Amino acid sequence: MKLKLALAAASMLVAPAFMTAQAQTSGVYVSGGYTQFEGDGGASLGGVTGRVGVNLTSNFAIEGEGTIGVADDSGTELDSEIGAFVVGKLPISPSFDIFGRVGVARIETSPGGDEDGLAYGVGGTFNVTQADGIRLDWTRHDYDAGEVDAYSLSYVRNF
Repeated sequence: MKLKLALAAASMLVAPAFMTAQAQTSGVYVSGGYTQFEGDGGASLGGVTGRVGVNLTSNFAIEGEGTIGVADDSGTELDSEIGAFVVGKLPISPSFDIFGRVGVARIETSPGGDEDGLAYGVGGTFNVTQADGIRLDWTRHDYDAGEVDAYSLSYVRNF
């Protein structure tokens, strides 16, 4: 599983370089940042999150994300989290937009194993320049084992 996760992370880092020429017209964006996961049982776990998305219109996008755990809590480790989302966006101004997203996510923890389920949330992006932005979001993950809230702060690069 760790090999698959490493390959997925590497492809997220390499893919934008190959897509840059095509991305000028396709609305591709990538982001990277930190996500804090807060579980029902009190566990507080952190990870480095990468996202790749495509703006299909100014109000609609799709995105995928992957997280690798870096901060553990009381013997619980976040191994990885992956998700795929449909995103609805509302541009408030040229420099700020808000969004809502819904999708599916899968989290792997040790001990605890794998859980998958519905994920939904809201957030906003402050566009510092036309190409660069800062994103803040909250996502609720509904797993069979309980709910997990994820708070994320990321750098966004638009191509």
